[in-house]
Amino acid sequence: MIFLVDNGSVRADAYRNLRSIASRVSESISNSVIPAPLLHADKIPEADLDDERVTLLEAAIKEAYSSGERSFEIIPLFFGPSGALVDYLPRRLKGLMKHCPEMEVRILNPLYVSSENGGASLATILKERVVSVQMKEGLQNFNVVLVDHGSPRQEVTNVRNAVGEILNQSFGEGLNSLIAASMERRPGEQYAFNEPLLANALESFGDHPKPIILAHMFFSPGRHAGPEGDITAICEASVLKNPALQIHKTELIGSHPLLVELLANRWQERNKLPWLEL
Repeated sequence: MIFLVDNGSVRADAYRNLRSIASRVSESISNSVIPAPLLHADKIPEADLDDERVTLLEAAIKEAYSSGERSFEIIPLFFGPSGALVDYLPRRLKGLMKHCPEMEVRILNPLYVSSENGGASLATILKERVVSVQMKEGLQNFNVVLVDHGSPRQEVTNVRNAVGEILNQSFGEGLNSLIAASMERRPGEQYAFNEPLLANALESFGDHPKPIILAHMFFSPGRHAGPEGDITAICEASVLKNPALQIHKTELIGSHPLLVELLANRWQERNKLPWLEL
């Protein structure tokens, strides 16, 4: 049994996006892929999802196990080795195994394995999103701010920075500068690797900036990257401080067809590159 897993959101649009991606991956690998968030999404009112009930991963495994399923594969909709993958999920699954002793679980690789395996594909998606904005707005010269959520794990920030470097190198003339930034970070010097924050990156362009294309390293329109989310609020506050800023935002990654191909590859390579088996 195959699950596509993200962190989860209380926003219905985020679950719809996960469901859509799972459906497209199912078609790609000719196997049923079930959307199963880790957290939060079970709080979405069923009325907001055409009366569909959201089942979180743990509950979905329990239900399947009670029906006779014993083998489970988890495709992570995560860019890198987030705490949810390296800590929370294995810990919860090991606890579940006490009640489901015959259960076998394989957690597959996140999207980024190396610059060649995953990194180049993610950079291609982001470049296409940026170029789409560039063409639509008729921009000859522009800056790019690549923004992700920010993470307490430096390994995740390293993934964003590596993808940003590939993206930067893929542009010729036209790109003035590229800054990789975090939407937010935890306080404390030990989390300084998340710098610069998005607000600080936007402020750094000064009073006469070239247009800025904000490249979202987000999958779904939740409370951070949604239409009225945190990123929009940060951008609006920055423009109030500096009306000269021209900020154009890209579409999110979740609807790009190359993402489906990358997720399908993760499943196809599951026997060669298993990430974590329990």
